[in-house]
Amino acid sequence: MATVDLTAATFEGTVRDHDIVLVDFWAAWCGPCRGFAPVFEAASEQHPDIVFAKIDTEAEQQLAAQAQITSIPTLMAFRDGICVFSQPGALPAATLEELVGAVRGLDMDDVRRQIAEQETGQETGQPAEVDLETFAAAHADGAYVLDVRESHEYEAGHVPGAVPMPMNEVPERLMELPRDRTIFVICESGGRSAQVTQFLRSRDVDAVNVAGGTGSWAARGWAIDR
Repeated sequence: MATVDLTAATFEGTVRDHDIVLVDFWAAWCGPCRGFAPVFEAASEQHPDIVFAKIDTEAEQQLAAQAQITSIPTLMAFRDGICVFSQPGALPAATLEELVGAVRGLDMDDVRRQIAEQETGQETGQPAEVDLETFAAAHADGAYVLDVRESHEYEAGHVPGAVPMPMNEVPERLMELPRDRTIFVICESGGRSAQVTQFLRSRDVDAVNVAGGTGSWAARGWAIDR
């Protein structure tokens, strides 16, 4: 199945009416977008039961804004109308194939349960997000901290002991992460880390997002390593 172009008029219906939909947000002027295009197209031919869709962010600026697209290419994956993955950056073919397998393997009843718990604030296990004070206490006890900012951001200053892993590398480096403890995911302000947390939790990794991120940590005057 070839890729299809979506617009604001067709986006919602396409996501709602198909089991799995992968959406590539792109623009013609974007070099990484052009590099990712043949990888995305090839994957669409290998998985004819999945909708591989493209959204031109220049032509569909309002739709891109509603999807909170801040960097391109950004790839989103929807299952049963639910966004289960969102990440900027061009994925290698092998990583894209792994993502397809992960989306296919999701327990959607569990995904819906997690969403319901987050919406009602009655989550029964580890919360999806912790405030800075909770994180600071866990950090003092030796918590595993995953910094998903870019390398130059990490080098400019990071929470002591934080392990660097840029957001777009997380899917291909998933096996490097511990499975026997909670992973506290942090970025600059909490946006990127929230997306990574969502992805990790979809892969049964015990991950929580650090609200406020490194910026808030530094603003408190707490220690920063460089």
